[in-house]
Amino acid sequence: MSDESLQIAFEIKTACDEISRRLLRWHWEKKPGSHSLDALLQHMAQRQKESPDYYDRLPDLSGKTSWQQLDTTLCMRVLLDPEKEASRPLDLLGDTPHPAAARRACNAIRTARNEAAHASDAREGTQAAILFNEAVESLEEGYAGTAFKTAELEQYYRQAEEYLRRCGAGKNTETKPERRSPRNAADRENRRTGSTGRSGAQSRSTNRKNGTGSRSTQNRPGSKTRRNPQSARNTRRKNPHRRKRDAGPNRAVVILLLLIALAGLLARAFGMGLLFH
Repeated sequence: MSDESLQIAFEIKTACDEISRRLLRWHWEKKPGSHSLDALLQHMAQRQKESPDYYDRLPDLSGKTSWQQLDTTLCMRVLLDPEKEASRPLDLLGDTPHPAAARRACNAIRTARNEAAHASDAREGTQAAILFNEAVESLEEGYAGTAFKTAELEQYYRQAEEYLRRCGAGKNTETKPERRSPRNAADRENRRTGSTGRSGAQSRSTNRKNGTGSRSTQNRPGSKTRRNPQSARNTRRKNPHRRKRDAGPNRAVVILLLLIALAGLLARAFGMGLLFH
C-alpha cells in the first residue's frame, strides 16, 4: 500500500471517529439523566454484563477519561445497541425525529471507518473514500440541522471530494460524485416520506386516466380504424384496371337484360302471327 493511500485511509478513519463521537455525545446529552462521560462508561459496563455477546471484544473502559478516547467501535456499540436485555433501555436513536435515517447514517459511518481501518492497497483506499462520501450524504439525511450544522456538513462534503481526488477516483466521471450542498428542510422531508415518488406515481396515474402518455389506439394490433372515403376514391381513380374490372359485371347484366327483352318481343310477335304474314 502506497504512503498516499495509507495516509488517506488514516484520515478517513480519523474523520469517522470524530463524527461518531459527535453523534454519541449529541444523543447522550439529549437523553434524560446524567450526561457526563462517567455516566456513559457506567452504562457501557452495565450493558457488557447484560449483553456480553453484543459487547464482545470491547476495549478496557477503565482507562477512558475523555470523549476524544472514544472511537467509532465504542460509539456505535452504544448508538446501535438493540438493548433487548437492558434493565433500563435508552434507545438513543429511537428518540430522534427520524430514527431510521439516523440508523442508516450510523451504519454508513461505521462501514466507512472499518473499510479505512482495514485498507491494505490503493483499491481498498479508494473504496473507503467512496464509502465515506456516501456516509456524509447519509449523515445529512439523518442529522442535518440537529447534530450537525449546514456549514459542518459542507466541510465534510469537501473532505470527501478531496479524498476521492487524491485516490484518483476524481478522474473518473462515473465514480466522482457531483458536488452536493446540504438540502433544505423541505427536501429532506420529501426524501424521508417519499412524497416525490408518490407525486410521480399520481401523475402517471392521471396521465393514464386522461389518455396522455399512451400509444394511440389506431396503432394497436387488432384495433378497428375508420377508412377515409376520399382516400378510397383517389385510389380508385389512380387504378384504371380496377375500374375496368368493376365495370365488367355491370355490362354483362345489361346484355342479359336486353336479350331477355328481345326474346319476349319475339315470343309476342310469334303469338300474334306477325312473323308469318
